Amino acid sequence: MQKSQADLIKLLSSKQLKQQVWISQALLGLITVILASFLIDDWQTISSLFYWNFYDWLIFGVFSAFVIVLLDLTLMRFFAKKWWDDGGINQKIFQQGSYTEIILLCLFIASVEEFLFRGVIQTNFGILIASILFAVVHIRYLSKMVLFIAIIGLSFWIGFVYHLTSNLIVVITLHFLVDVILALLIRTGRFRHAS
Repeated sequence: MQKSQADLIKLLSSKQLKQQVWISQALLGLITVILASFLIDDWQTISSLFYWNFYDWLIFGVFSAFVIVLLDLTLMRFFAKKWWDDGGINQKIFQQGSYTEIILLCLFIASVEEFLFRGVIQTNFGILIASILFAVVHIRYLSKMVLFIAIIGLSFWIGFVYHLTSNLIVVITLHFLVDVILALLIRTGRFRHAS
């Protein structure tokens, strides 16, 4: 499966791969809305998950995102590229395109995934189920031990932050910053195998 996925990635242009990401995230968004309508009593409950708390946003959202990125970059320097390589997917998605496009894509991904995995799944089924499902959705990371450990660690950390804050703004910020910083490092060529 990994070889066929890598072969498929080689056939797709950066633009086509980005389109696939937009489509898959839109489908996750649709699943989120459907699940939320069944699992959450009313929209007031959903809106209560979005509130402004500067301290939580700064410490748990912004600061922890920068710590995670620094940890990722440090681990990437210690482990060979083959341990971090996701089949060239992130490289191909983010090496081209405008900075605005990259930022919007990362914001959309973070918003959809955190609303689904924290706001809907973790709220109803707990951190363990949400974190495992989050890792499974990132299937391309499952065949590489370091990537798998990193995505599981990130998922549990985001789940823990959500457990502490009950605030989707905080976890969306955290997820967005991790994604966008690594994506921009790829785009600028400063870290060629950042994932």
